[in-house]
Amino acid sequence: MKKALTLIVLIFATIYTSHAQDFIVKNNDEVIRGTIKGTDYFSVFISANDEADVILPAKDIKNFFWNGDSFVSKGFANGRNFEYRFVKVIEMGTVNLYSFGGGTLVPPVKEKKVKFRPSIGVGTGTGGYGGMGMGGGISIGGGNNSAPERPAGAPAIRYFIEKPGAGPLQEVPMKAITDDAKKVEVKNILLQKMGDQPALKAKVETSADFNSRDVINFVKEYNAIKK
Repeated sequence: MKKALTLIVLIFATIYTSHAQDFIVKNNDEVIRGTIKGTDYFSVFISANDEADVILPAKDIKNFFWNGDSFVSKGFANGRNFEYRFVKVIEMGTVNLYSFGGGTLVPPVKEKKVKFRPSIGVGTGTGGYGGMGMGGGISIGGGNNSAPERPAGAPAIRYFIEKPGAGPLQEVPMKAITDDAKKVEVKNILLQKMGDQPALKAKVETSADFNSRDVINFVKEYNAIKK
């Protein structure tokens, strides 16, 4: 009997975990659980407790966990302004590596059900919560009877690195990695962050390519040494 009860508890715990795995941590440490439906990297769209749809800007959020990935809110200088964006955690440790963009992470748009559609093409509208010229935004549509459409236009992927206590967040310009000048720039950034480890420093100095996989592996190796 005890074994049967234990099995039932485990099944329910598994079901609960699978349905409540998304959560958001606000700046005041309040935790919002539910189903995250998308992000445009400037805001996150969650069905709080799987009931009320809420859109929260990055400036009000510490981090959120979605589909097995962690996202944190970081401040970026934008001309004279300072704005917050979400970045996905690639590697955390003595050196942190993040990515921004690269994927259509916006929720599907559904049309409202209409009984009559004139030939002049009067359709339904959608609300928008966009991202300051960075590509696709979060859009919310009504109705549950149409096939969802996923808008394109997510921001291009960019990588950022930081070594807490040793300078600000810095972009690693890997999008133009075929350019020799960019390779030198990436190499110098990595040596600045991780050049205190002789063996890894030698690997970075002798490396010919600096694609995203190489950079991720360098950061992982450095963090493993520093544990």
